[in-house]
Amino acid sequence: MAAPEVYHLTNVHSPFDARIFYKQAQTLARAGYAVTVVGPGPEEWCGERAGVRVQTVPVARGVGQRILNLWRLLRVGLGANAACFHFHDPELLPVGAVLKLCGRRVIYDVHEHFPLVAMVRPWVPERLRRPLARLVDWGERAIARYFVTAVVGVVEEQGDRFAKRPFAVVKNYPRLEWFSPGCGELGPCALVHIGSLSEDRGGLFLLEIMRELAKTHPQVRLLSVGAFHSQELRERFEVLRREWGLEEQIHYSEKRVPYDELGAAIAACQIGLVPGQISPKNLASFVPTKLFEYLACGLPVVASDLPSIRRFLAVADWGLLADPSDPVAHARAIGCLLDDPVAAQAKGTQARRAAEEHFNWEAEGEKLLALYERIVPRKGIEKCVG
Repeated sequence: MAAPEVYHLTNVHSPFDARIFYKQAQTLARAGYAVTVVGPGPEEWCGERAGVRVQTVPVARGVGQRILNLWRLLRVGLGANAACFHFHDPELLPVGAVLKLCGRRVIYDVHEHFPLVAMVRPWVPERLRRPLARLVDWGERAIARYFVTAVVGVVEEQGDRFAKRPFAVVKNYPRLEWFSPGCGELGPCALVHIGSLSEDRGGLFLLEIMRELAKTHPQVRLLSVGAFHSQELRERFEVLRREWGLEEQIHYSEKRVPYDELGAAIAACQIGLVPGQISPKNLASFVPTKLFEYLACGLPVVASDLPSIRRFLAVADWGLLADPSDPVAHARAIGCLLDDPVAAQAKGTQARRAAEEHFNWEAEGEKLLALYERIVPRKGIEKCVG
């Protein structure tokens, strides 16, 4: 019996996005589905990897190309005899609606609270942010209600926005086989920050923390892995890094690290940082994926004391929380862990245990497969979560 075909479509993310390719697509492929991921990238990316077929569309360099890609992705969908289409961007809602009208089964994957994202995008004029957020909220819920088979979210609270459709929470927890203590050799940087850099994610706040930490621990180095959200922020970051004499203290790389190699970069360090700032998005229930990746690698964590993060500290004593607006408090918390390696190791052990017991992809993959069984039954294919 032929395996049911599933297409994952994106116009924003890389085909090798951690959630799309390494978690969802590989899990579905190992469970017996024939999975294709279509997203922006060079032609040389096309082919089969880890049991998943990859197909690309051109990388959009502007609004016009991005709109043209919607047509390209729609043509891919209309030309494929797939059992289900799973798309990952709100701008693909019209594409999903057309496919649904053509009798296809469609899953909408809501990676973030997109109305809140509209409130913090720097390219959106401030006077337009609130009206745009309302428009995105209304449009997203309206189209999903009538033209989507099911919705996948990353936190339970999203279910209230999509109550009219079957909804499943599939959280962005790490795959433990790639994120574990000792998966990377200890490197020269004691501190690590993973993920893109923006102001609300603490991109500039990291510089303030390191400036304070240099007063008491001048030998400590930070490794930051992730791209800047804008060229302007990159330039401001580099100017301050030079002015404050932090060239030696802060090492950063914007080079994309494959998800199955990211754990080694984290495990080479001693303390993970989550310096998120107070913003509408950060005050919502969404939690940075980096937190769980640090925990899986057995790192103690110093994080901003935000409600969404604070609740996870109740599960296990994996680190210290500090005032999101106070770089001195963050530097002091980091110094406490550096100066007391026994306490730091104990928190790291708790961190790994929490990842093994609660915060891992294995259980989330089961939730994804359960949803697919309702929409696209495998009919005799043996289940095997990847």
